[in-house]
Amino acid sequence: MDIGESRVGDYLVLRPVGRLDTRTTAEFQTRLLELVTAGPVDVIVDFAEVDYISSAGLRSLMAAVKAKPRDRRIAVATLNALVQEIYTIARFQHVIPAFDSVEAAIAAWTPAAEPSVKAEAVASNTPRIGVRFWGTRGSLPVALNHSGVRAKIRAALLAVRERDLASPEAIDAFLDNELPFSVKGTFGGNTSCVEIETGRDEYLLCDLGSGAREFGSRVLAKHGPGRANTFNIFMSHVHWDHIMGFPFFVPAYIPGNRLRIYGCHDILREALQRQHAAPSFPVEFSTLGSTIEFIELEPGVPCEVAGFSVTPIKQFHSGDSYGYRFERDGKAIVYTTDCEHKAQMLDASYPFVQFYRDADLLIFDTMYSLADAISVKEDWGHSSNLVAVELAQLAKAKRLVMFHHEPAYDDAKIEGVFAETVRFEEISREGHKVEVIAAYDGLEVFV
Repeated sequence: MDIGESRVGDYLVLRPVGRLDTRTTAEFQTRLLELVTAGPVDVIVDFAEVDYISSAGLRSLMAAVKAKPRDRRIAVATLNALVQEIYTIARFQHVIPAFDSVEAAIAAWTPAAEPSVKAEAVASNTPRIGVRFWGTRGSLPVALNHSGVRAKIRAALLAVRERDLASPEAIDAFLDNELPFSVKGTFGGNTSCVEIETGRDEYLLCDLGSGAREFGSRVLAKHGPGRANTFNIFMSHVHWDHIMGFPFFVPAYIPGNRLRIYGCHDILREALQRQHAAPSFPVEFSTLGSTIEFIELEPGVPCEVAGFSVTPIKQFHSGDSYGYRFERDGKAIVYTTDCEHKAQMLDASYPFVQFYRDADLLIFDTMYSLADAISVKEDWGHSSNLVAVELAQLAKAKRLVMFHHEPAYDDAKIEGVFAETVRFEEISREGHKVEVIAAYDGLEVFV
C-alpha cells in the first residue's frame, strides 16, 4: 500500500492509503513501529485516505502503543464515518485519541494559553437440532440486584406513558414489539452450560457452569427422579466458572443415572473431585449415587457420541481449553469458548477458520472489546466481538452466537455491544452474511 509521511512542526504525520486489512497491515505496521521507536517525536496517523480498517489494522496501532517510549504520543486523525464507527465499536478511542483533523490533534497537543436477540428457527429438510443455553456468562455468575430491577421497571413505565394499554392483548403486544430486550428481559447470570439435543434417549451438554443446576432441575421436572438418564458432558476446561455447577447438578446424586464426562485434560476427575472435597463442599465426590465415567479425548481426533461426530481442537487459554465441533446430518455446531485469538493476521490460513468452516451455529467467546482484548486484558484468555465476526465471515459460518458475556456488563451494555456487533458484521461483510445472535439464559435455537 502507499504510505506517505511528512513533518508538520514538531510532529510526524503518517498517511496510509486504501484498506488496512490482512493484506496491507504488515507493511503499515512495520513503518509505524519504525517511526514510533526512532526518536523523540510524536506521531499522528492521518486516515483521510483510509477506506476501511480490520482487526489486523487496529492491532498494528496497539503494537505501536506498546512499542513507543513512555513519553511519546500517538494519535489518529481524519477518520471517515465507516472507520470511525469500527474504531468506536472496538473501544479504541480509550486507547489512542482520535481527532477530526491533523490540525486538531496538533492543537490538542500544543500547550495552550443499544434487537431482538432471539434467533428464528431455520427451515430444513432434515430433523432440526435444538440448542439450549442454560448459562451464558463468563468468569463468575451475576444476578440482578435491587437497582437493576428498579431501573428496568422505571424504563418500562417511562415507555408506557401516553399509551393505551387497556387490554391484556395490548400489553402483550407492547412488551413483545416495543420494549427493548434489556428492559423486558435479561441476558441472565449463569456461567457456561449449553445443551445440544440428540434426538435420542440421552443428553449432550457443553460445560458444567452454574447453568447446569437449572438444566438438571429441568430434567428432573420432566422425567421425575425414578427414570435413569444418560448425560454426555463435554468440558472445554476446568476453570471454576465451567465446573461450579456440578455440585448442584442433582442427577449426579441419583442412582441409575450415568454421566460420561469427555475432555482433553488428564485432570478432569481430579478437578471435580477436589471441588467436592472439604472444606469446599460438604458432600464428597465418592458418595454421589450416579455412575460417573471420564473419557479423555485427543485434539483433532473425532469420536462418535449420541449420534454426533465430535472433534476437539486445542485453544489459546491459560491451562489450555478445547473447542468442539459437533456434526450430524450435514449440520455443524461449534462450541468455542475461552480462547484468545492473538494472531496478527486473520485469513484463510488461520487453523480455526477451517475448524469453524460452514458451521450452522458458531458459539463464540466475545467477552471483551478488541481494545481490551489486546491491551489491559491481553493474555487473559478471551476474545472479542470483532474477531468473532471476522472469523465467522472467513469460515462462512451461518450464525454467530455471542457467548461468555462479561460479568461486569449489565443487560443494557450487552445489548449495546450486540447492536455494535451486528453493525460491524454489516460494514465488514464481503459477500457472505453472518447472522449475529446474543445468547441469553433460556435462549433456544434450531439448526
